Amino acid sequence: MTFKEFFVNRLGLMLLAWVMVIIGNMVGYGVSFGQAAAGSALLCAIGLFGLLLNKFLSRWVKLPSMIFVALTGLLLACPISPVRDTVMTLANYSSFMAPTAALGAYAGIAIGKDFKDFTKAGWKYIIITIFVIAGTFFFSALVAHLVLAATGQI
Repeated sequence: MTFKEFFVNRLGLMLLAWVMVIIGNMVGYGVSFGQAAAGSALLCAIGLFGLLLNKFLSRWVKLPSMIFVALTGLLLACPISPVRDTVMTLANYSSFMAPTAALGAYAGIAIGKDFKDFTKAGWKYIIITIFVIAGTFFFSALVAHLVLAATGQI
């Protein structure tokens, strides 16, 4: 895949995500269209830049693209950044929970599509899956509780 094809592909995905986040913010959180569009546009631009940076640097540095996306956001929002106030204001317009309904629907479609293959694997895989999901949930809750307790939040 050429860099141009990669860019067009990722730009299309980001535009789709942008629309879903705008709708989620407007419907679920009562955010105005302008604020939702601005906040989610910034977050999608950060994501797109991080993906492009990963694609460009992947010849020399083998890291997951999420690291580049997170570092881009971190650098733009850090206290020494000249655009920090703008980034923080725009990011506050977008709720991070807004796209969860769309992501949940997508996950449901993906699971439903492969459910026959999953059931063919046998009942042992279903039990293992339940333990993995439950363990992930409970240990995530435990870590969150410990961190909140250590910082005095609870």
